[in-house]
Amino acid sequence: SFITIIILKIILQNCKIIYISHSVESEIRKKYSNKLIYFVTKFLENLVFKFSDYSTSVSIKEKNKIFKLYKKNTQIYPNAVNIEEKRIKKKISEFYIIYSGSYRYKPNKDAIDFLNQQIMPLIIKKFPKLKLILTGGGYNKNFPWLINKGIVSKKNLYDLIYNAKCMCVPLKFGSGTRIKIIEALTLGTIVISSSKGIEGIKLNKKNPPFIVNDKIKIIKALIMVIKNFNKLKKQSNKDKIFYKKTYSMKNITNNFIKSNLHKYFNEPKNS
Repeated sequence: SFITIIILKIILQNCKIIYISHSVESEIRKKYSNKLIYFVTKFLENLVFKFSDYSTSVSIKEKNKIFKLYKKNTQIYPNAVNIEEKRIKKKISEFYIIYSGSYRYKPNKDAIDFLNQQIMPLIIKKFPKLKLILTGGGYNKNFPWLINKGIVSKKNLYDLIYNAKCMCVPLKFGSGTRIKIIEALTLGTIVISSSKGIEGIKLNKKNPPFIVNDKIKIIKALIMVIKNFNKLKKQSNKDKIFYKKTYSMKNITNNFIKSNLHKYFNEPKNS
């Protein structure tokens, strides 16, 4: 991003740069990389915000983090989705939970290891036929309960999310907002997440989605969701109307342009 901005500034001096930030990159590097990588990332990220004419963040929490780190005031441009639910293949008899995310990304790795090593061995004692579906690629281990789909098309991903008993997201670290959770909520899928996993997402209500942070509470939530699936699914299907409206790509983009574009491109505010 830094190199691209510098090149554009040189060859197109009047070019306006809009930096759409999806997370605080230095925060991730500080947690999972060595000190050199962290300091280089922070230095360059600061310059990216400095040289951009206009910058965005995905939530109020990210906005506050960016201002604290770089003294840059960003406009909120939330992550959004565009899902055509009429194309979803609905399968009532499926019996699995799902986690979506590349194993090569360290926060996902920790969450997937937690699911396979601490959650699934206990939950299948209660529900021996329950499966865990993984998507996103990078994982090469085998377990009796595991169905590893690897990298799948967006269409297949939405089918898998919709038909799951729930999406379970026990993330312990992350930055930005999780698209996979927004997708699940928009599809009416029941979500069980850590507070870090669902951070920054505007919720219509809770329970569902269920926000739990330790192993015992996650297992209890899974048991409760499976036993009361039909009732909870009906509630999630009602709540998805709110999430479709709140996180619609079309709505978010149109509102963002109408609210902000005139400031930087000399357009009339009501044009």
